[in-house]
Amino acid sequence: MRQIAAAIVVVAAVAGFAPAAVATAPPARRLDPDAAFLRTAHQGNLAQIVLGRIAAHKAADPRIRALGARFAADSTHLDAAVRDVARTLRVQLDSEPNSTVQQGVMLYRSTSRTEFDKLFLTTQAALHARAARVIRAELADGDEAEVRQIARGALPIVRRHTTALRQAGLE
Repeated sequence: MRQIAAAIVVVAAVAGFAPAAVATAPPARRLDPDAAFLRTAHQGNLAQIVLGRIAAHKAADPRIRALGARFAADSTHLDAAVRDVARTLRVQLDSEPNSTVQQGVMLYRSTSRTEFDKLFLTTQAALHARAARVIRAELADGDEAEVRQIARGALPIVRRHTTALRQAGLE
């Protein structure tokens, strides 16, 4: 029961970053789905980088450690593209993970090693499902070709991560 409550807190904390990121960031050239997507993707990438690194060191199962390292590396690569396009479109991004992402980080750090792997699988499955929804929304509503290209490139990565999470959780 404690793990379920902890998972809900992490998902709520990290998945809740979109409204805060949009509300606190200065407006882009115009308020649009593309700017919102870039801000949301950036916070999601920042979260995945730090959460993945924690998993790479803390997880008991070597497969979970490998997943954490892969998620961090993939998110580092994706975030470089997000930052480049945001700079081109003059969309200002937060320089640090926001407070809701930091809450998720604190939960990951405070969870015992014996409970960590299950927490990681549960929260990451939910976070990746949310990322897929955000990406699909950008592909449906976005106007900027460069932003849509980022979304198109990110979707297969999110799908691969989701498959890897399912496989790790079934064994």
